[in-house]
Formats: sequence, C-alpha cells, structure tokens
Amino acid sequence: MRKTLPNLFLFLLLISCTNKQEPLFENISAKTGIDFTNELTFSKELNPYTYRNFYNGGGVGLGDINNDGYLDVFFAGNIVDNKLYLNNGDLTFTDITETAQIASENVWSTGVSMADVNGDGWLDIYVSKSGTPGGENRHNELFINNGDLTFTEMAEEYGIDDTGLSNHSVFFDFDKDNDLDLYLLNNSFSPIGKFDMIPDLRQIPDPDGGNKLYRNDGGHFTDVTAEAGIYSSKVGFGLGVSIGDLNRDSWPDIYVSNDFFERDYFYLNNQDGTFTEVLDGKIASTSMNAMGADIGDLNHDGYPEIYVTDMLPEPEERYKTKTQFESWDRYIEKVRNGYHFQFTRNALQLNIGNGEFIEIGRMAGVEATDWSWAALMADLDQNGNTDLFIANGIYQDLTDMDYINYYSNPELFQTVLRDDKPVDILFESIPSVPVANYAYSNEGELRFENRAQEWGLGEPGFSNGSAYGDLDNDGDLDLVINNVNMPAFVYRNRANEQGRGGWLQVRLEGPEGNTQGIGAQLSVWTADTLHWREQMLQRGFQSSVDPRLHVGLGGASMVDSLAIVWPDGKVERRYEIAPNQALTLHWQQAGEGQAPTPGREPARALLGKAQAPDWSHTENPFVDFDRDRLAFHMRSTEGPAVCAGQAGADGRQIVYLGGARDQAGGIWQQDGQGEWSRLATFPGQAVSEDVACVFLDADGDGDEEVYVASGGNEFGIGASALHDRLYVNQGGEWELSSGLPAMAMPTGAVAAGDWDGDGDIDLFVGERLRPFAYGRAVDAHLLVNDGTGVFEDKTASFAPELTASGLYTGGQWADVDGDGDLDLITAGEWSPIRVYANQQAQTGRAQLEEVTAEAGLEPYSGWWNQVLVADLDGDGDEDIVGLNHGLNSRFRASFERPASLWVSDFDGNGSTEQVLSTWNGEDAYPMVLRHDLVNQLPGLKKKYLKYEAYKGQTVHDIFTPEQLERAEHLEARSLESAVFWNDGSGRFSRQVLPQPVQYAPMYAAALMQADRQGARELFVGGNLWEVKPEAGRYDASKGVVLQLEESTHSWRALDHRQSGLEEQGQIRGMVVLQTPNGPQLLIGINNDQPKLYKID
Repeated sequence: MRKTLPNLFLFLLLISCTNKQEPLFENISAKTGIDFTNELTFSKELNPYTYRNFYNGGGVGLGDINNDGYLDVFFAGNIVDNKLYLNNGDLTFTDITETAQIASENVWSTGVSMADVNGDGWLDIYVSKSGTPGGENRHNELFINNGDLTFTEMAEEYGIDDTGLSNHSVFFDFDKDNDLDLYLLNNSFSPIGKFDMIPDLRQIPDPDGGNKLYRNDGGHFTDVTAEAGIYSSKVGFGLGVSIGDLNRDSWPDIYVSNDFFERDYFYLNNQDGTFTEVLDGKIASTSMNAMGADIGDLNHDGYPEIYVTDMLPEPEERYKTKTQFESWDRYIEKVRNGYHFQFTRNALQLNIGNGEFIEIGRMAGVEATDWSWAALMADLDQNGNTDLFIANGIYQDLTDMDYINYYSNPELFQTVLRDDKPVDILFESIPSVPVANYAYSNEGELRFENRAQEWGLGEPGFSNGSAYGDLDNDGDLDLVINNVNMPAFVYRNRANEQGRGGWLQVRLEGPEGNTQGIGAQLSVWTADTLHWREQMLQRGFQSSVDPRLHVGLGGASMVDSLAIVWPDGKVERRYEIAPNQALTLHWQQAGEGQAPTPGREPARALLGKAQAPDWSHTENPFVDFDRDRLAFHMRSTEGPAVCAGQAGADGRQIVYLGGARDQAGGIWQQDGQGEWSRLATFPGQAVSEDVACVFLDADGDGDEEVYVASGGNEFGIGASALHDRLYVNQGGEWELSSGLPAMAMPTGAVAAGDWDGDGDIDLFVGERLRPFAYGRAVDAHLLVNDGTGVFEDKTASFAPELTASGLYTGGQWADVDGDGDLDLITAGEWSPIRVYANQQAQTGRAQLEEVTAEAGLEPYSGWWNQVLVADLDGDGDEDIVGLNHGLNSRFRASFERPASLWVSDFDGNGSTEQVLSTWNGEDAYPMVLRHDLVNQLPGLKKKYLKYEAYKGQTVHDIFTPEQLERAEHLEARSLESAVFWNDGSGRFSRQVLPQPVQYAPMYAAALMQADRQGARELFVGGNLWEVKPEAGRYDASKGVVLQLEESTHSWRALDHRQSGLEEQGQIRGMVVLQTPNGPQLLIGINNDQPKLYKID
C-alpha cells in the first residue's frame, strides 16, 4: 500500500499537468524574424532633461501594404531608424525597410498612422516626428505606397509636412465627403514651468506648433484648425487622440488626452465642418497625466466608452515610492482657472446615452496600471466581451520620490554641462524597473480582472506603442508591442486553438477616397447581445491596428444578424451568419435603409422638471484638510437639510431648506399654481450649519414644528453654533423654542416618533463626530417629550447603549419586529446599520436594547450615510434602505479584507490623527503617503528618511504595540448601498442595490409608494466632491430611480432617459411631496439650488 499511494500521486500530478491549459498568448518574438529594438542612449544634447518626452517611446503600425491578405508591421524608432517588416504568411517577417525606401535615419519618430491616404487601394504610412527641432527630414513624413513594395515620401506635396513635436495623427472623414482628413496631435515646445495656471491659455494659437486639423481637398490637405474650432495652443500637451461617434449621431467626434496640467479636449462634430469643445459640460472629471486612449462599447449598449490611461501604480511598493498628488490648494486653483477636475488615475468614462459620461474606473477596477501609455479595447479571449490592454513602463522612474528629493538638482545639471562631466551622472541614480503590461478581462457588468500573467502577457518591460491584429489569419487577435531598450514583443493569440469562443472578422471595401470604410459602424446581434464596432485605424498610443473589424462571439452558435452603416448613411444587413468566418462587406452593395439605433427613446420619462423654490444653498469656504491633514474626505459639506411637514389642518405641505454656515434656513410653501413663497427665515441662527431636519407636532396643537440639526466640522465642542434648534409654529409665526437640552456637538441625524407610546412625539438625535478628533465615538441621545414640546435627555435611563456608540449620519423610528411599538434604526460611519429594539411590548416598559446582531446586520459594517425604513414590497413589514459609500472608489472593503481606521494622538502632542488602511495585495497598508504622514507626525521622519523605507509598512510596523493599544480601531467591511429585506420578525437579509447606485456615495433617498400602475419607485442621490486628489472626487451619480420588480423581488435601475432624473450635483436630501399639482420630488443639493420634479 505504501508503494501504491506515491504512484497514484504521481499519476494524478501528471494528469493535472497534462490538462492544464496553456496561456492565451505565446511570445513568439524570437521566432518571427522581427528584431526591432527601440534603443535609447542619452547625450548632453538629448536626454530626459533637455527633452521631456525622451522615454515616451514609439508606435506600431499593422496593415497590409502589398494586398496579399496578411498584416505587415511598421515600428517607429526614436534614435534608431524605423523598420518595416513584410509578413511572409507563416508568422515570420522580412525586414524590407531599405528596399521599401522608407528609412528615416537620425530623426526622432513617434506615431505611425497607416491608411489609404490617396484612395488608390494601397496602404500608405504617415510618420509623426518629434525630438530636437531642425535637421534633415525633421518634418512628418507621408510615404505613399507605389504598389510594388516601395514608397515615395510626399508629405510636402500633400501639405502635411508639419515640423511640430508630433506625437500621433488620425485619418478620418470628419466632413463625410468620402475622403480622409487628418487630425495631427502636437505636443508643446514650451517647458512646463513656464505656465502658472493662467486662465484661457488654450484659446491662444501657437504659431510654432499646436494641434492641427487638416481637411482633404482633393488630394491636398488644408489647415482648417481655427475655422473648425480646434484648440492649437502652447498648453496642448497631447499624448493621445481618439476618434469615435461619441454621441451616436453618426458623425465622428474627437477626444484628445492631454498630459500635465492642461485638461483633455472633447470635440463634438457640428456636422458642418466645425466642432464644439464640450468637455466641461459632458465629463465631470478626467485623468490628470492623460496618455493613450481608446474608444469602444464595453457593455453592449451600442454607446462607446472612453478609456484614458495615466500613471497611478497599483502595487504597494510602487505606489509608496513613485507617487505624489497635488495639494488641495493647488487642485482648487486649477479648477478655478478652468483646468477642470483632474486626478492621477486612469479614467473609464461610461457613456450614459444622453451625450454625457460618468467616470467609473475605480468601480471597474481599472484605475491603477502604473506608467501607462497605450490603451486598447478588443475582445482578446473571444468570450463576447471587449477587454482592455494597457502597455506600461518607463525606462527610468523619473517620478521616484527618493530621486526627486535627493538627486534631482538643477545645479547638478548645470555643473555637468559646465565642467564637461559624463552625462551619466545625472541618470545613474534613477531606478529602472521593468513592469508588466495589463490585460483586463471584461467579466461583464463593467467589471474587469487583470489576467496578464494568466494570459501570458505578464513579462515585465518598458512598453509604449502597441497594436492588435490577426497576424496569422486564424481569426483571433495577436499583439505587437514596441518597447524601449528591449526587443519588441510579438504575441500569438491561441484563443481559437483553445476553443475559447467564436469570432467574426469583417473586412470593409469602401468607396474611392475612403477605401477602408473609416468611420463605418458595425452592429452584430447574437441572441439578445449587441456587439458594436466602429472602423477607426489609429488607436491607443502612437499606433495603428488591424483594419479588419473583429467581433468575439463567445459561445454563440449563430449570428442572428449584422448591419453595416457606411459614413454616407448607406446600410447593408445580413442574417443568420455562421460564426468563425471572415466576411467582406462592400460599400457598393449597400443601399438606403434605416440605421440601427443603440436604444429606444421612452415615450415619456417618469420625471419632468418643475419650478423649485427660488433659493440656493451657498457653502462656506471652510477646508477641513487645513486642520485634519490625514483626512481624505471633508465632512463640512453634508448639508443642506431638507424635510417636509404640514403647516396646519388644511393639509398643505411645507418644506424646510437648510442653510450652510452663515446662511439662514427657511420654510417654504407651494400654492396651487406651483409657485413657491417663503413663510419664514431664521437669520438669528444663520451661523449654524443645517445638516438634517424633521417636522413634528412637538406641542400637540395640531400643527407641526421643525427640528433643525446643527452640524458641520468647523466648530469646536461647546460652540453655540452647534446647538440644535426647534422652531415652534404659533399659528403661522415661527419662534425658537427653549425646550431643548443643551447639546453642543455636531449633529448628524435626527428622527421623530412616539417611541414610548404616550401620545406625544419624541426625538432621536445622533452626533456626527467629535470636532478635531474624527473617529472617536460620540453619543446619540433619546429626547423624551413632556407633552408640551419640552424635551429631556433620557438616554442614560432608557437607551444607555447609545452613549459613545458611533459616528451618526441617519436614523429612523419604525416597528421592524412587528410587535406594535417603535424601534430605532440608525446609520453611521465605521458601523453596521444598527437596530435598537423597543422592549415595551415584551416588558411593559419602553426601553431600547441593541439587537443588531440578532437582526442579521452586524457583519455589514460600512460607511453608511443614511437609512430609509419603509414597507418597500407591500408585505406588511418594514424593510431598510442603507445608503453607503459605494464601489466607485479607491477605498475598498470586504468581509475578508476590511478597511481600517486607527485613531489616536500618536505623538502625544494633543492632536488626534487618523490613519486609514486598506488592503493591497496580501496585507493592509496605510493609504497616506510618506510625506503627508511625517508632516503630521514629525517623529517618524528619522525612521522613514527615504520613501524606500516606507514601502510595505503596515500600521504595526509604523507604530509600537503600546501606541496601537491606546488607539481606537474601527473597521468597515461592506461599502455597497443595499436593501435589507425584513422576514417579518425583524431579521434582515441583504440585497445589494443595482450598479448605478454604487457609482458614488449616496446620501438621500425617498420612496414613492405604489402608484396607479402598482409600481414602487425608490429615488436615490449622492456624490461627494470635497475629496483629496489622492482619492479623487465622487461625481458619477446623476441620481437614480429604481423600480421594484415584483416577480424577482429586486430593484431595476431606470436609465436617465427613462427616469428623467439628471442631477450632476451633490444631492443631500430628497422628499416626495403630495401637492395639488400631483406628486413631486424635491431635491436638496449642496452649494446649489434645490430641484423639483413632477412625478408622472
């Protein structure tokens, strides 16, 4: 038996190894005959100090130059010459650079654009040039294909021999006249330090450079930059230009990704030869160091997304040693001067179908891929979803923080030049660490998983330009990548031989002048899935891809139909197409027809805009980060308070709209014609920040008073501005009550209810935070009404567990256990939603006892911002809506890997610090960077003299056991907004709300009970903008309308065209009003006017 077991083990091991699937890609570079290396060596005249784009690398072009059906390969070289390789048809290639007469020696080449520029059926090559100005052949070159494997350089004859710092160019037909026009992306000659955030610099054309738009006028290109509305200034530091029909009006639009401080450009085609730049109104936030980009449909809705790369590292060791962010003051200065909201991270702009985009890169998990150049969208594994490939690496880490702090010295540079020292001195201390490229598998539902290692694409390197294409005509997409100082990568895709999924390849034969059908749109349907592609050859970074459109089909056994829409509107449809074949579609065979549309417009939206009160919440300019230096989120912008009540017996509703600090709140009422009037205002208490409110009949006289909670983060403990207020309704006159106990802490939550069943209304009041010491637990209060509107704090007697119990953001009274008395449900940060059960029905004495664990809510500790308790499904019990931080964030938490907050006066100087840790890889690390930590805790500077010493340090490495023992330790394990369904006994089960609710932190919710059609609508809103650049603001929600699907007992999010709700701001309150004009939704927005919608 002892011999049998080892033999069995060896047999099983052999079987396991035999069955193991090979990686999706195979690196065949050494077998191909491609021996290109973009070798860079610096000199005193040309190096990273004298030329800032020294390590930006070169592009790749894939195209069939001899019309033999196989893709040939062009590499752009910087110091080395460009190379053109002819495909031999067997995945080997022959260097024909010299015989093709396409060499460009001693000129810095960058982008390569392959297109049939003159419309003769043969592929031409346009090479962008950069580097030091002047010299022979310094201009961009257009190599016209002679049809015999030779080319003639004719850029001057065509009028596009530009001499700027060109990065790339795109050929496309912007005016739909069936010839190819040209957008030329030029980087600025000016040094970065020359500019100081001066407004409107992009409006001033640069006579020596700048981006260019050339119109093709019968074989000669005319510069129409100015008349077309294209920016061409010295602040255009463009690294990427992408073309696509972004608003689906069938006309090509332009997206330019700019490096450094200048914002990106988003040009909508006006269909008359001009463009309108619309970024500010269409995209809320972008990448700051924007590089390569691509455009394509990632979620099968027929609307293209935009993905832009940046340089945020993902691994802990590189994040802590290579990264720095703008200060809050610098960031705000840029915004005020018109440079938009920019953050150091990749940006995935989700097209929401109304011409606008929301940034969801953090939720999708694709925001951090290191120093990234190329971004490509393609279905690499052919599972039917479009994946993302990102080429990474910088040969020398110019952002290494230790190098910047200790070695980067302008005086050293001048000394080297003056004393004729070797230039190597300047660069030998800069780390050079190869990094792996990223290959994100699209898992569906806009979630991505990096599978570079698993797919065989994880070889570390210094990659720049990259292109996809079917090199061996087997139907799947191979990859070619241009590297700095190492051989180019050629990866063969093995998706077909591994049986990973079906495919369809479509070759387009367009009209004379646009023979490749650039701008055509292909729609392919398999069952209920739409695959949408747009013919655009220049993609990613400095590169050109396979001109044949590729569609991965997954397991589909048949293509139900396809439609090709040519740029001039001609349409061809085909039906019942077998997968795994290459098709050729001809413009000449297309005819008149209806182009497919990406989605149907609803007959009528649920919500329609109405007239709101003529008033605006005006936030005061307090900056939390000036005091709370380790905080990432401001907590002084959580207003305005919004609530509704009744003024008297006539049943007409009134609303309270709360002011910010130094702004009075007021009471408003709407008349039968929809006009609003202000009934009262309270200037005497304007100093307070109104963050929550509730109407209640405090004195039992039949009309309602309003309780207003004073919050914010500006005031110290005991400040009079922190006293909550009760305004008593005296027959339409409002007076400040003296019937409240003295409480001078920031309030975050208030709820009214007769919890003790004595016939009057009592109050729950939850404190938000401890000023100057966020994270330390604060109190909640049970205020018992004596029946006349005088309240006494009875917490110690009836609810002692509320003392020092959390950081409160919401609360509500409801009978969740069905025993006939009111229980308390609360929300707070670093806490689960808590339930305090009223024991009156069981013991005869009103008493609150926490039953959070028994209710099944204990595991879901989160950053809860609000709760709404109601019978959501009409089954007779009370369910809970919990509004949380959401998933579109750099802060992540799970049951296995919680987020942690350590709160203490770590250095004993009297101030409290908060150190927030999240998981990265196999451990949890502080999010704070070294320089911010040692600025707050100078005693750590000796321990962490260098950034290298700080990487990989956990809180247990940074602080002593004694320090951590004294600290408060808080955890969050769930950041998803969710519904908790009541089983009827007060025990709850969680259901995560639909994805749009997770796009941002949610702060407000309102329920529209069953309408005349029997539907229930849940309105949800949020966003938080006052966030440090490290985390980036949360701005991806425009409000969400959810409808309950009775059959599945789940919520469905309406898109914005169906709902009619499109509010970009920071929503803080929602109230459904029952008015003579029908039901209406009132929305309170921070630092903005309230909005009112009529509910249809």
